[in-house]
Amino acid sequence: MLTAETLPAEGARYAAGLVCIPGLWAGSRVWRGFASYLGHRGWECHLLDVRGVGGGLTARAAAVREYAAALPAPAVFVGHDAGGLVALAAAARGTAAAVVLLAPLAPGSRAARRLVLAPRSLLALLAGRPVPAPVGPAAAAWADLPPALRASTGPEDAAAVRDVVWGRVRPVAAAGVPTLVVAGAGDPLLPPPAAEALARSLGAELRVLEGARHWILAGAGWQPAVALVHRWLVQRLGEPLLETYAEALADREPSDDE
Repeated sequence: MLTAETLPAEGARYAAGLVCIPGLWAGSRVWRGFASYLGHRGWECHLLDVRGVGGGLTARAAAVREYAAALPAPAVFVGHDAGGLVALAAAARGTAAAVVLLAPLAPGSRAARRLVLAPRSLLALLAGRPVPAPVGPAAAAWADLPPALRASTGPEDAAAVRDVVWGRVRPVAAAGVPTLVVAGAGDPLLPPPAAEALARSLGAELRVLEGARHWILAGAGWQPAVALVHRWLVQRLGEPLLETYAEALADREPSDDE
């Protein structure tokens, strides 16, 4: 089951809300600092937790798409890690204003397989049981995740982990939807050459942040990342598409003549 936490905008400016999708083992809490920044700048943010959605990434994309369809205007899907793959799949079969991928995972890559190197993780994966978050050498890619947020991570659905680790899903471009890939120059899970190849395959724009690693939304480099995302959305979508909430809601209210 998908759960969501909504952070209202302070002085709402935009009709498009941001639907924030976490990656493997993570819940909505990892987005709070990122979303708080955007809320101050007029964006309403919907922080999702998809760990309760069984059936792999395809099922998660369907749940996200259903959630976004209930919003008053097409949403911007922002996904981190495996959440980026979910965001792409949701946008490909739904209506989205834009897609932003923060340090997305490359399914089936050697780097992704390293996340389940620990024996207990590999055994859980093979048995179809909830897979514990990476520990020991497997957690090296998570070195930039603050300890408080590390404590908020939890076991992950085996089907979702299999989709990523075994390459059961492939990133597919959302045709006609502006797409941005934001990568950390020091991300061991998506090195810059891999980020370039991914962006090229999706027809997406790419921004590589120096000094950033995998947890680009919550680690040491999160402020430059969120500022970049805000600036890109305003530049790419343009003021005509970023209606105020009042205008968007007025268009949906029945007139006195109806």
